[in-house]
Amino acid sequence: MNLTASSIIIPFLTLSLFAQVPSFGPREDKGLIEFYAITEASGIAASKKNTNVLWTHNDSGDLARIFAINNNGEHLGVYTIENATNRDWEDIAVGSGPNENEEYIYVAEIGDNLSQYDLKYIYRIPEPIVDANQAPVNISLGNADVIKYRYPDGSRDAETIMIDPVTKDIYIVSKRENNVRIYLAAYPQSLTDTLSLEQVATLPLTQIVAGSISPDGKEILLKNYDYVYYWHRNLQQTIAEALTNNQYYLLPYTREPQGEAICWSYNSDGYYTVSEEIFNIQAHLYFYPRIGPNNIDAEGNKDEGSDFNLEQNYPNPFNPSTSIQYAIDSKQYATLKVFDILGNEISTLVNDEKPEGKYEVFFNAADLANGIYFYKLQTDEHIETKAMTLLK
Repeated sequence: MNLTASSIIIPFLTLSLFAQVPSFGPREDKGLIEFYAITEASGIAASKKNTNVLWTHNDSGDLARIFAINNNGEHLGVYTIENATNRDWEDIAVGSGPNENEEYIYVAEIGDNLSQYDLKYIYRIPEPIVDANQAPVNISLGNADVIKYRYPDGSRDAETIMIDPVTKDIYIVSKRENNVRIYLAAYPQSLTDTLSLEQVATLPLTQIVAGSISPDGKEILLKNYDYVYYWHRNLQQTIAEALTNNQYYLLPYTREPQGEAICWSYNSDGYYTVSEEIFNIQAHLYFYPRIGPNNIDAEGNKDEGSDFNLEQNYPNPFNPSTSIQYAIDSKQYATLKVFDILGNEISTLVNDEKPEGKYEVFFNAADLANGIYFYKLQTDEHIETKAMTLLK
């Protein structure tokens, strides 16, 4: 029996056999984080107004500054936020805000390793104009909004901020609980009062260190040190409803040393990660490209599309075998092969001329190590790849 996966479903939620999620390829090394001062990159966000520009920042103890880099990790500038401090900055996001004609950068001073600080802070500034090919600049940014908040259930550590592009609500995800908590600061957020966040959900996950909502609001990522989790969201749902009511999947991720940052690209064609510099090993910018279409409609149902089709394997994750269903739209030669995350061929499941029709094969991974594997269906006219996860 044989099986493989590029997106993985978490077992405690119901899986529709024909549900599909986007497929993403193995990570691409986009380059070193060039600027020497970025040693503890703890968040990353993609600009919507500046093509090929990303924002990042250092963890606790740095100056109150953010850094612009391009999508090859090259240094574009240091931007100091004038009325801010960096006690423990843990994440950054780009999103909408009070002015409909502006995009804003949100910097989250929400880290609290010992859960000792009552108040947490979010700095919101209009995003400056940056050219992805500019010479590095050093600029001060004024007019930052300061959003103060406390949790309704005591101080805690968090490293994840997400901005809902549909509602402009702010979501904070706690880090250290065995079942992390999701908190909401509904828009508009007061700049004069200290907010008491609303706890809106819990998830059976822990050590969540970053998250991102796609620019269209339909896809959600959360990550810990080992895994990237994915949800599809119906826009009639709140973020909390999508996280708790919809099935979620594991996406490709190669563990990084102290990897605490993730973001969607500006057009959702993939996601970026970056880690801290460890033992003088300079951090790299990584990208996981989307390699398959999103076949989930607004209600979470599959769009059948053409008769050629490669289904998500089931079950996923799997141990040690899984089923792969596929369809051929006309008589032609077909191959179905399994690869590891480095692109090495593991197994050939199909290598034959096939008449039009639907087929099922099985993949047995009893001799393989835990991890993400890819399976590729190729015919004379089509190629499609998906990912699957082996968890023993």
